[in-house]
Amino acid sequence: MSGSRMYVATTKDDVRRLGGSFMKSPEARQAAADTGMTRFGYYFRGRGGVLGPVSPEVTAAVFGFFPAEFVRRHCRASAYAPEITERYAESCREWGRRCLAGFSSAARLAALLETVADRADVPGIPLFAGWRDVDRPADAPARVAQLAHVLREHRGGLHLSAVLATGLTPLEATLTRDNGNARAEFLGWERPYPLIDGETRSRRAAAEELTDRMAAPAYGSLSDDDADELSRLLRAASALAMARHRPAAPQTVDASA
Repeated sequence: MSGSRMYVATTKDDVRRLGGSFMKSPEARQAAADTGMTRFGYYFRGRGGVLGPVSPEVTAAVFGFFPAEFVRRHCRASAYAPEITERYAESCREWGRRCLAGFSSAARLAALLETVADRADVPGIPLFAGWRDVDRPADAPARVAQLAHVLREHRGGLHLSAVLATGLTPLEATLTRDNGNARAEFLGWERPYPLIDGETRSRRAAAEELTDRMAAPAYGSLSDDDADELSRLLRAASALAMARHRPAAPQTVDASA
């Protein structure tokens, strides 16, 4: 395994936690309530708002891991508005300020995450490109949370491509995860579900390896010392944030990675 692929493999779980846990946080739950939206309406319109005023079909195509009818149903009830995406971003920042308060290396971690995000290529991953363009906060804890979300979108978009390239459907990829049936139901997939056999799980492992390979060039922009430091700081920040994080529900809407 190349050095950059090794760093991708060792940091991806921390990136996913730091970049996606705000979606099921008290901050996000309060923001949805304040805007009068359902949880999923806020999620689709907030996260997907960087795409612009697109149809629910486009949102479903880009998100990938939700059935189109489920996306249509929630998007119909929640009209596109740029301020929803800004509020969504702010709930990410607020979560970072709470969960990373006092983390002494936050500014350094933000700088390293920024280097990776800003040097990554964007073809085929529009949510990453859109979120990378969102204005970033000045304070380090909030900046870490938002940049981790940007890199979660980077991996998530590549993972959707990898899943399809290995011959899996999004539903099959979901079912191969821990608590796959419960996760699929939460994401709106209707039963009965297809049988998951050894070949399906092998394809999922291949998709994960392909995702690592495609994500690696972005991390190759770091020196070995900087990559080691990024891995260490991500691990420490993730541990701190998860100790302070209080989920709004036992399931997560982070379906992309």
